[in-house]
Amino acid sequence: MAAQPDTGSGRDFITVFKTGSVDRSEDSNLADLLLEGRTQLTAETSYLMKFGDESYRSLTPFDVASLHDVPAYPLPQTALDSLPAHVRAELEQNGAIQMVASYDPENHQFEDVDLAWDDQDFLERVTELIAGELSLHEAIDWVVVEEAERYTVAQWADVRDVTEDAVRSNIHAAREKLLIESE
Repeated sequence: MAAQPDTGSGRDFITVFKTGSVDRSEDSNLADLLLEGRTQLTAETSYLMKFGDESYRSLTPFDVASLHDVPAYPLPQTALDSLPAHVRAELEQNGAIQMVASYDPENHQFEDVDLAWDDQDFLERVTELIAGELSLHEAIDWVVVEEAERYTVAQWADVRDVTEDAVRSNIHAAREKLLIESE
């Protein structure tokens, strides 16, 4: 079995993706093909992770998943649980994520996790909306739920640890302010 990268105190570019299961007794050829890119066939979760370098940032998570020269490691439940709520929601919603994080292979914990979004566009848009008289929460809720469609209202409320009504209220206020600006 290949050893997981030693992340030390640095951060890695990590792709996590959902996978199916294969019963070796039912389809040994398929199981052998899958094993070429994995360290083992079964895992506590239905997710695998691949460690890569920054050059993989231009690839989709599914392109990274298809790279056979990069080993895939089962994502332990403790590692999944250590992801921030918004990252787990993104993974659950899309079946795959790309992130920059520190991973402790002994304790199966992620730390200092950032999704590999194009943060500059997001920040520029939020700043633009705040300059246009929206509050910080209105701007972020509007961009994340309405413009980027990253999360549903329920998922985003869970990430922010607020009620769905609070998120809806911010989105409604943002919509009204944006309509006034456009007139």
